[in-house]
Amino acid sequence: MCTQKPGKANTRQEHNKYQQKCFHHEVNFFKQDIAPEVKRRLRKIVDSAKLTDRDSVLDVGTGTGVLLPYIQQHPVIRIVACDLSPEMINEASARFPEVTFWCGDIIDLPSSYGLFDGIFFNAVFGNVWDQRATLKKAASLLNMTGRIVISHPMGSDFVRNLSRQDESLVPHSLPPKEQLVELIHHLKLHLDHFEDKQALYLCILRNR
Repeated sequence: MCTQKPGKANTRQEHNKYQQKCFHHEVNFFKQDIAPEVKRRLRKIVDSAKLTDRDSVLDVGTGTGVLLPYIQQHPVIRIVACDLSPEMINEASARFPEVTFWCGDIIDLPSSYGLFDGIFFNAVFGNVWDQRATLKKAASLLNMTGRIVISHPMGSDFVRNLSRQDESLVPHSLPPKEQLVELIHHLKLHLDHFEDKQALYLCILRNR
């Protein structure tokens, strides 16, 4: 991705610009076919949210839309997907014209998009500038029975290795259970499910 790694960003805006720069030329890489076992884990991730035909869904860090076909297998009423990269959004919107796309950081998502029943952070939670601030924003976007799914189909060790390679791009590891509980302290969220296996990280936070 990025061959020139900057020092740690001083602001969220600087951090997001580096994210955009790194993913600018990576669309073709993320269009590659996914291994069958990874597809099974992606299906499990989406199924864990128990989506219904009354639900509205937000896919954060959608990239080229890897999670979208699995979400579409459920009869949800609305899907909104956001990503920092205009190139990723262009690709995803061409593949999934029925989905509403917004380019930007979830922190800045306009209130006009309303509330959601399911919010997915798949393969993106290690990349955000501030994990607690991101969860605080996500919690404010939840309906009363809403849930947040944080996941990675390659597991937390995979994300930890990415962070070692480029801490500017992936400043965080995926939080272990105790740290996650700390992150949601004083937020209107409770930990409903936590799974940290070799090839799957999956946790579900529910609105309380």
